Amino acid sequence: MAKKLVKQTEIKEPHDGGFNAADYNDVAMSAQLAGINMLTCGFDMKPEFLDHQHEAKLSYGSEVVSCGIDEETQTVAALFRYEVKGSLARRSLLKCVAEYVVIYSIPNEAPQAAARGFCRNVGRFAAYPYFRTQVAQLFWAAGVVLPPLPAIASTAHIPKKKDK
Repeated sequence: MAKKLVKQTEIKEPHDGGFNAADYNDVAMSAQLAGINMLTCGFDMKPEFLDHQHEAKLSYGSEVVSCGIDEETQTVAALFRYEVKGSLARRSLLKCVAEYVVIYSIPNEAPQAAARGFCRNVGRFAAYPYFRTQVAQLFWAAGVVLPPLPAIASTAHIPKKKDK
């Protein structure tokens, strides 16, 4: 199911040309989480990071790689990529990148743009705790002592002009 839904196509328009708040809220009230799966994970650390881990500058990122709907199974899925990097004096010493697919069951009548918007929005928060846990386990196994990854926040949804 996930393979059919999540294709490696970039999302060009963040809101699929727009959807109204009522459609989004209808999807939010009826969607059911069907699964969260890690698809890839990469961890790379230079040995000198261990000697400089408290001096390193950490950076974090996340992005939606793709999102799709399968009308046959009435599901929407999005692929999310998260990363954490550690650098010292512009030199990359640590990197962890992982991708997760998040799948929701949606009602038959759900407008596709609203369903994709919901999945991209809420799915990002659904998968992030899994990434935080994975990073904590990898850091522990590598002997790295750093604080937990920060929480992530959302930006406000900007409704299209037809919203009332």
